Amino acid sequence: PVCSGLCFSCPSRRIRAEMPPNILLLVADDIPRNMLQAYGAAHDLAPNIDKLAQDGLVFVTAYTPAPLCTPARYSLLTGRFASNASSIVAHRPWSLVGFNTFLTGKEPTMANFLRKQGYLTALVGKY
Repeated sequence: PVCSGLCFSCPSRRIRAEMPPNILLLVADDIPRNMLQAYGAAHDLAPNIDKLAQDGLVFVTAYTPAPLCTPARYSLLTGRFASNASSIVAHRPWSLVGFNTFLTGKEPTMANFLRKQGYLTALVGKY
């Protein structure tokens, strides 16, 4: 796969009913499923990721709206097709989807929605 993603909900041991679960979304490029024990691998190449998966939620079926990592991440974070990204729409009629798909700050993201629900959000790594 071009883009693989894992999502874990990692509640603390003492969770109160009124507290929402913690959410950790990991997106990794070019990691085949057979590299992680969370997906059935026999080896231990990513013990920390596998430890998170043990106590959380692992998605076993996923679909991507784009064959490239950048527009796929855009769609994951915004819930929109990458062809509708403001970074591309501004350049129409030459709006080919590719590595030119990026967040401009105009599109609401999953982080915006989660902040409205009381979550603290952060982005670490590349987008």
